Formats: sequence, C-alpha cells, structure tokens
Amino acid sequence: MSAPDVLRSESPDMSYDDAAAAGEPVIRRYPPLPGLLETATAATMRFALRAFFKSIMKPPLPPQLQRGVLHMLSVVMPGTSGVKVEKIMVGNMTAERITPKGLDKPKHAILYLHGGAFVAGSPRSHRSITTRLAKFANCQVLAIHYRRVPEAPFPAQIEDSVTGYKQLLKDGFKPENIAIAGDSAGGTLTLLVTKALELAGIEGPKCLVMMSPAFDAKLDSQSVKKYRKLDPMINIEWGHQGFTWYRPQHDHPLAFPKRQNLSTLPPTLVQVGEIEVLHDDSVWLAHAAKRFDRHVELEIYQERWHVFQIHAGIMPSATLALQRQAQFLMKQWGA
Repeated sequence: MSAPDVLRSESPDMSYDDAAAAGEPVIRRYPPLPGLLETATAATMRFALRAFFKSIMKPPLPPQLQRGVLHMLSVVMPGTSGVKVEKIMVGNMTAERITPKGLDKPKHAILYLHGGAFVAGSPRSHRSITTRLAKFANCQVLAIHYRRVPEAPFPAQIEDSVTGYKQLLKDGFKPENIAIAGDSAGGTLTLLVTKALELAGIEGPKCLVMMSPAFDAKLDSQSVKKYRKLDPMINIEWGHQGFTWYRPQHDHPLAFPKRQNLSTLPPTLVQVGEIEVLHDDSVWLAHAAKRFDRHVELEIYQERWHVFQIHAGIMPSATLALQRQAQFLMKQWGA
C-alpha cells in the first residue's frame, strides 16, 4: 500500500496577513483526507504503532534496544526516488547529505534534526521525511547523527547541531538560504540551536520547521492528560525517561525552551497532530511568538498523532504535510 508523492494542496483556511491584522496567531486545522487509502492506512498505522512501538518504547527497555526498535520500524517507511543519499562525516558525526538528482549545486539547504526522545533515531530512521523535503523543496538536506542520551547528555545535542549548521556555511550556503527543521526532540533542538547560534554571534537560518516539538520536560500539560491513552505513539514514561537522561543544566541559558526570548525567532512553521500528547507545546509556541509579533504558522492535523509525517509515501496526509512544509520553505527563501 503506497501513496503518490505528488498531491494537491488545498488553500489554507487563513492567510498570515489576515491573522496578523486580527492580532491572532495563524492556526490552520486540516481534517483527514477523504478516500479509502487514507482511511485504511491511518487505521493500519494506529494499530501498528500501538502494538509495536508504544507498548515497547518505554522503561525498562535499554537505549540500545530502543534504537533497534526505531530502526526496524523505519525500514518499512520508504524514502522517495529522485534523490541522491550520501553518507558523509561532519566533524566527528556521521551524517546523510540528500540532494535531488540532477541538482549539482543547490542554492538552498535544510539542516535536519531527527527525533527519538534524544535517545533513539538517526538520519536513516527519518529518510521518509528527509528525502521528500529535499525533493519537494528542491534543496539539499543535511541530516546529522548527533550524540544521544544517556551517553551524551545536554548540551551535546545542541553543540553537534551547531556543528552541522557551520558545515552548511562552510559548504557555501548563505544563512538566508538555510532552514533548520526537526521533529519531536529534533523540533526542540530546532528552537534551541537557533538561540545557540544567536548567543555565539552566528547569523541564523532564514526559517524553521518543527513537527511535534517538545518544550515542557515535566510533560504535564492538558494535552498530556487528555491524549495519553488516545495517542497511539508516545508513551509518557518514555518521554520522562528521555528528559531525565537529557539532564539540562538549570543555570544554562538554553536549558529551558519556554524561557527563551522569542523576539528574534525566524519565520516558523509548526505541524502537530490533534490527538497527540505534545499538542499543547505547539500551541504554546504559536501564541508565545505572537506576543513578540513573530511569524509563526501552526497547522493542526485532526485525528493524527505524533510525527505522523514519518508515514509519508504510505499515508497521503503525511505526504501532503511535507509538501506544505516545502511550500513554506520556498516561500521564505523566495525560491
């Protein structure tokens, strides 16, 4: 069962200009796509996630086995054709450089930061996302294999992500032609790395894309309480374990995402599932950034779960969500 990689995106419910004039953040809600393929795939994915991910990915499963589970499940999430995937070294990290075939010198680039509760995940596990972003946005994607917990706690992941951004600068990409994107823990890093660059006096990216970012280490929001059983993917105990191993230093300026000064936040697109435990974190960012009059667009996908975009190529709504990301990026780049 597979979905086409080219889908038609309908017009948004509210334009950015309309929302800005009304003094409100841009929040768009998308219902599930119609059709048997979407319905059947969504039902299959919900069952598979509950049976083979949520029920397993939690304490006391050791980190090595957690990584193995995520890797095995990612094998059935296909990348797309029409791109070249190169394994390279960035500093001391392995990474994947993904480029559309026939595009010798891409003008634009994305630094991609994968999710996995800081403990699991890799560039390989997220190819269903990264290869499509490269193809849809006609750009290079650099997906880094940052250090993971518990072996390397905070701020190792931020430091490695800064190294990845510097690599894009070394490769000749201008900041105004770079975006940072990430999902889940990678979405958290997307915000924090942007602030880390600012603190280091390095010009930051043109724009950001976040999928289901986690901003509250306590995991006690209303959406956690409301959706912890309904969300087919995230086990709260796994989230608590990841943040415990992450161990942010309380006196570090990047320790707490919700304490960051958002007055310099680049244009940002956030996508989140309606029934996921981290739903409220994305809503918080949209409203918090609006208080600084920053350009943040929030897309809420009804009946969808945590980082459902990883099912792109199988579930049509996941593919379409990535196409919307590409449209946002190209608009910000002026491409």
